[in-house]
Amino acid sequence: MMIFLKLGGSLITNKDIPFSPRKETIKRLGEEIAQAMDKNIDLKLLIGHGSGSFGHAVAHQFGTREGIHSDKDWIGFQQVWSAAHQLNQIVIDIFSEIGLPVLSFPPSASLISKGHKIEKWVIEPIVTSIENKLIPIVFGDVVIDQETGATIFSTEELFSFLASKTHPDQILLAGIEGGVYMDYPKCQDLIPSITTASYPLISKYITTSSSTDVTGGMASKVKNMLEIIQANKKITIHIFSGENKDNLFRELSGNNTGTLISH
Repeated sequence: MMIFLKLGGSLITNKDIPFSPRKETIKRLGEEIAQAMDKNIDLKLLIGHGSGSFGHAVAHQFGTREGIHSDKDWIGFQQVWSAAHQLNQIVIDIFSEIGLPVLSFPPSASLISKGHKIEKWVIEPIVTSIENKLIPIVFGDVVIDQETGATIFSTEELFSFLASKTHPDQILLAGIEGGVYMDYPKCQDLIPSITTASYPLISKYITTSSSTDVTGGMASKVKNMLEIIQANKKITIHIFSGENKDNLFRELSGNNTGTLISH
């Protein structure tokens, strides 16, 4: 069993307060991951995380995702890089203290895009890590783009490429919300399942994030996941809340809640 797990930026940071990690939450999530891996020794895991209040505010200020057009933009590129990597280091440090065998694979060091499409990405070290029961961690990051100078790739976009190469059984997206809602931000009408057939009927109800999110929030997340499903029809995807204790452990153990995305 191979699972891609995303820890959303809204879950591991306070997205409305710049540079504010939720360290106790990160620790709890790491402990639940360790518990699930102890329970299922055949579980293989790749983790991705969002940038939350670290990367998104800086990226919004400089418009980095849209490309580089001046010397000031390159300074912004570096600042977004720095912010994203600060959060990644916090996650790596906390998970390492718990005893999780994590390795960080920053996209900015190994990925080149062209027109916001991945042109080349050296993923062999990631694949080898998974095969040897280590836990590679990727994250939303800046990358060099051959057409626009630079851009930002979200964790979901990275998952899409990696899924096409490694074919995970499941993708789990943990955030603070219980799933995808028809009435966000009221969050009273949960959408239990989304398929490629039902999406056109409900897409107008799926909104973006209420916080600064340069990669499009929930609407973009669902769209990216459906693209993965279309290319890999056997994959099942769950969007759920990691806010409550043991929710992540249950999800990793096969007890799924939230919104199911499938073919």
